[in-house]
Amino acid sequence: MFSGLIVTTMGDKGPYPLLNLSSIPEDTAENLSVIGMTILFMGAGTLAERQHYRLHGSLPVPNNPNIEALALSFTVSPTETSDIRIDQHGRESTIWLLFKSENRERVFQLHPAIERALQEETKNIKDESDLSDPEKMEKILSRLKQITESPGYYVPVSDEGEPSYIHEKGGLEFFTVNTDGDLREINLQTDLATLPVLILVNILLKRIFLIKLKDSASQHLMFHAGTSASNINTNRFKNRFSIRNVLDPMERAMILEKIGVIQEIGSQ
Repeated sequence: MFSGLIVTTMGDKGPYPLLNLSSIPEDTAENLSVIGMTILFMGAGTLAERQHYRLHGSLPVPNNPNIEALALSFTVSPTETSDIRIDQHGRESTIWLLFKSENRERVFQLHPAIERALQEETKNIKDESDLSDPEKMEKILSRLKQITESPGYYVPVSDEGEPSYIHEKGGLEFFTVNTDGDLREINLQTDLATLPVLILVNILLKRIFLIKLKDSASQHLMFHAGTSASNINTNRFKNRFSIRNVLDPMERAMILEKIGVIQEIGSQ
């Protein structure tokens, strides 16, 4: 049922595909790695680390309307790096499992079994050199194919871990509020510097970020933004998302930088 596997990693200059065991071209694999890993690690420190060894998605594969991907991220020991953060914390890496959209229901039914098997496999991948070993990755793909193609596999999915298809590109939605407290959706290419506050919905991570973009934004406006974020969570997502008020300037800058990367790809 899985048609391919792609391994992406966080290089010193950003994410890139390290191994492509699929039929999609390298430029598409590169866009998937940049958009996907940027969103998976949106946040700082332990916030990003909480995404490790969890199965996310599915996401649409860029330029392939009938192909989707599941993603599981983890860290490995870097072979060589000039980045102090990577040297201290390991190199972020992601395995993408590709499948046809027509098989989504079956893949979602087997989501827990797929996640468990992939967790077991990735926890045995310790070094960066293992990521580019096609033999090891083929074995992982073969095991996962066996799970999805065997009729006996089925594990109930909990509400908290329920998988979902990310309809929007990248799984991000952007909102702001005006001075009257009215919620307004904005598109991906909006110049964020013109906004006082940003409500960022990350569907992939099931998280809503509340980001004050201008120091001049009043407490009254931020109150309305917080209320709007809560309403989005309640009305659309049945309170399954967490809401995070981004107060750290460094984390805010990091998130805006990641959004900028996605905006740049979206304009190409």
